[in-house]
Amino acid sequence: MQRYQSGAALLAAAALLTTAGTAHAVDPMPLNQDGPFEFIPTIKVSQGYDDNVNESADGDEESSNVTKVAPSFLLRAQEQANRYQLRYTPSFQRYSHDSDENRVNHNAAATAQLTLDSRNRLGLGLTANRNQSTPGDSEGDPDEGDINERLAFNGDYTFGARGAQGQIELDGGYVWNRYANNLTGTANNQSEEYDSPRFGARFLWRASPKTQLFVEGRYADFNYTWSESRLDSENLSASVGARWQATAKTSGSFQVGRQEKSFDDATKSDEDVNSWQAQVTWSPETYSSVTLATANTLEEGSEASAGKSRENAVEQTTYSINWDYAWSGRVNTNLGYSLLEEDSVGGNLDGQSEETDTVTAGVSYSFRRWLDFGFETRFKDNSADVGDGYDRNTYFLTATLSL
Repeated sequence: MQRYQSGAALLAAAALLTTAGTAHAVDPMPLNQDGPFEFIPTIKVSQGYDDNVNESADGDEESSNVTKVAPSFLLRAQEQANRYQLRYTPSFQRYSHDSDENRVNHNAAATAQLTLDSRNRLGLGLTANRNQSTPGDSEGDPDEGDINERLAFNGDYTFGARGAQGQIELDGGYVWNRYANNLTGTANNQSEEYDSPRFGARFLWRASPKTQLFVEGRYADFNYTWSESRLDSENLSASVGARWQATAKTSGSFQVGRQEKSFDDATKSDEDVNSWQAQVTWSPETYSSVTLATANTLEEGSEASAGKSRENAVEQTTYSINWDYAWSGRVNTNLGYSLLEEDSVGGNLDGQSEETDTVTAGVSYSFRRWLDFGFETRFKDNSADVGDGYDRNTYFLTATLSL
């Protein structure tokens, strides 16, 4: 089974995997502070060891020394209550054992938060990503990971003053999902290319000054570009939930509901699951916080060839816990655990499951305002009903610099 790493179900694990050793970052000094916009460059350099670069089964592992260089360029501006931001974060990875493994990933995002008046607020966002997975994550070329290219536009509108009894939130977006390689053959990545318009609406009711209850409905349409695809579908979901801020040292949100996927192909059975998404942060002290998160949703499937689905959809469930602790003004630690469960629905892999456990740990030391040193490690264990599982462990020394 392929491992799908996009979608709402992975939001619960995203914070865990991206903060694994840097609970507190450097404090960069912006360029052009007195101008109409600020420019903030930073760079993170990591040197370490990966004992299973391609996430291969036991006995087939390849290990390597790894160098990572990840600069970040942030351009931001503010005009009264309106905020604008543009961020570009390329990432270069070099593997000593095989230069063919080297890769450069690109991630960019532009956002605008506009306050039209006290009752009307508008948010706009555009993200562009080009990322290459590990070769072991691909059904195709064993020496080249899948290169995913994804463009997403999102907009949201809120009606109601910030402290109003009731509020209405509307959002819409469009996702353009493509692959740059392994389009045919075993991988058949062309079967996972689609265009997806989506819409959502939420009504919120203030139950207390810091707590809101809500009811939400969402719709997404998946139009696959491959002429032989039989995965065109519509997703509908409805849920109820609550969100709160700084109540008894906790903040968070949760929602539960039902999600249904209806296929255009009459030969495929429609699928539906119980869906949920929750995240709670508990901060007993200003220097300590614990975040728990979980989610369950239906993600897209794939096809091995014309008329032959690997799976019509994938039910993804995630659980994670992350603990950040500031031991002093300079030393910070981070410890986390996440569990990802993937169950195939329909197709040749119907009923098959895959499970990935990940433990992360890290420590960072603020040597200067503009310089942090750190150590990060990750232990990953994967098991599956079909195919061999794998273990992958990484260890990195890091340095993060800013102006």
